[in-house]
Amino acid sequence: MTDVPQEAERDALAARLHAAWERLAACELPAEQRSRLQRQLIAVCDAVKAPGAGAEACQRRLDGFLSTLNGIAKKSGYKS
Repeated sequence: MTDVPQEAERDALAARLHAAWERLAACELPAEQRSRLQRQLIAVCDAVKAPGAGAEACQRRLDGFLSTLNGIAKKSGYKS
């Protein structure tokens, strides 16, 4: 039997991860910053796939990434 709430959480998290990748791609950042942020987002994606990964912890990691991305984009004045 499928656990619908868990499936819905996974779908929502997947949608947020996809949106984060699109947001990062849309930002005009220097190559070094872009690479660092890409590695950070890859780490978030890897954590999601880890055995026993909790949805709340994954959401917090993604929130942290998005906060960092928003801060860099604002501080640097780069288009986002």
